[in-house]
Amino acid sequence: MELSFIVIDDTELDHFIARKMITNANSAFHVRSFMDASQALEHIMVDGHDDSIKVVLLFLDIYMPLMNGFQFVEAFEKLDQAIQDKYYIVALTSSIEISDINRISSYHSFRARITKPITADELKELLNKVIDEYGISM
Repeated sequence: MELSFIVIDDTELDHFIARKMITNANSAFHVRSFMDASQALEHIMVDGHDDSIKVVLLFLDIYMPLMNGFQFVEAFEKLDQAIQDKYYIVALTSSIEISDINRISSYHSFRARITKPITADELKELLNKVIDEYGISM
C-alpha cells in the first residue's frame, strides 16, 4: 500500500479513536502508534526510506510530556529532505488558542491541523487531499 499512518499521542483514548477512524476508512491501512514522540522520531530515522510507501500520514499531538509535538517537528525538520518529503504531518490538538494555531502554522512540516478527536468527515477530507496531492491509487 502506498499510504500508511503514524499516530503520536500520549493518550490511549486518542490512539483508539484515530485507529478506529483510519481502519473504518480502509481496513487495509497500516497504522503504527507511539505514545512517545522520541520513539516515533527514532522509527522514522531508521525506517524513513521504505520505498514501498509513497506517503505516511502522521497525526501528531502537540502537547505531550517528554517530547512535545513542537519539539518533534523541530527535530524532524533536521532530517534528510527525502525523508521529510514522505511525511504529511497533521497537528492533532484540543487547543483552540490563537497562539497555538499560529505556532503550528509557523512550521512548514505541519501540513494540516485537526481538533481532537478526529472525525470520519475530517479524515475523509484529509485523505482525499493527500491522495490527490501524492497521486495515490486506492
